[in-house]
Amino acid sequence: MNFEEIDFTEYETKYEEHIKLANDYVNKLEKQITKEPNNTKLRNNLAISLMEANRYEEAFFHFEEAAKRDPNIQSLFNLAFFYSTEGKPITVEPAVEEEKPKNKNSEEEIEEEEEYSWEIADDEAFELLEKIIKLNPQHYFPYNLMAEMYMKKEEYEVAITFLERAVGHTPSLENLHNLGMCYYKKGMIETAVDYFGKAHALRTERNLTLWPMLCYGVCLAKLGRKEEAKAVAKEMLILSIKEEQEFQSDIAEIYYFIDDYEEFVNEYSKLDWVFYSVEYLPPYFYSLWKLGHTEEIEKLAAKIIENKEKEIEEVLNDPEECDDFDPVEYAAETREEIAFVRKTIQDVSAGIRPTVRFEPYLETTCYFYGCFRHNNPNLNYER
Repeated sequence: MNFEEIDFTEYETKYEEHIKLANDYVNKLEKQITKEPNNTKLRNNLAISLMEANRYEEAFFHFEEAAKRDPNIQSLFNLAFFYSTEGKPITVEPAVEEEKPKNKNSEEEIEEEEEYSWEIADDEAFELLEKIIKLNPQHYFPYNLMAEMYMKKEEYEVAITFLERAVGHTPSLENLHNLGMCYYKKGMIETAVDYFGKAHALRTERNLTLWPMLCYGVCLAKLGRKEEAKAVAKEMLILSIKEEQEFQSDIAEIYYFIDDYEEFVNEYSKLDWVFYSVEYLPPYFYSLWKLGHTEEIEKLAAKIIENKEKEIEEVLNDPEECDDFDPVEYAAETREEIAFVRKTIQDVSAGIRPTVRFEPYLETTCYFYGCFRHNNPNLNYER
């Protein structure tokens, strides 16, 4: 079986076996590329196979070479996508050693001569994307990626123009969700909710994220559509447990937005507060206070404060265990957290309702043309 023919949704193997299979396929393609150096489809497949083998520097070389030999929409875009996700490799001069071991094999010598580091290459990606957009691509990947780059710069109005072009070609979970996010950021919740709902409807094995559904539920709650929001939260809880996705605290916020404090407390009470930041406490304490459970507030607060005081004592009394951080600074930050817990109790007892700020995340996926793991098309090469 060729590596590109594997069904990655069912293919399960040990890491070492996967790397071996990828390298075997790389060797096969490298022999072919020596005979057909201008075959950009072959070179593209080789680059993607090298990535599967975790040989990213070599993959970059072949993406770059494909774009030089045949600068079409696909070859240029794959290089742009590599720039945007991985950056670009930069050669690092190896350290000078006084004595070098003798009888090195050729592979070790190559590794010593060609050491790489990586740096951000967003400017290079953006420059290539501008060229690609001018070629009027009839596929949505370039528009998706360009929009995502503008979203990262918080230029949502510009991002919307590219997302609308992307949706015009092919609606996808990513471009629909990101349109919803742009409108949410602009405060246009009534428009955002529709796009989040449409995005969730396209959830498949390709992208099983629950973020569009969560955003859909939050928007429904903020629009006062309480029963619909509750239905979404209930369905999400089932899915998150079934698929082992940690969304309970996020789902609970839907209940908080519609003032359903009982359901909110029901979910938040399951959280392990040893690992959760104290920043999550205010809405929980307030909900407990609204339900008249003041003893639970005091009990949890006392436990959290006790644990944090022990942490301070441990780091200050055993500084040798603090190689990665400053124990004095850590102790000061922990004292601030204790003060935050006490201040939260005071505010909640005064009836001050904490504000929960919900921020949707950008959705993306693999956009490499010809990626056989994600069954992406080879559009330009199929003409």
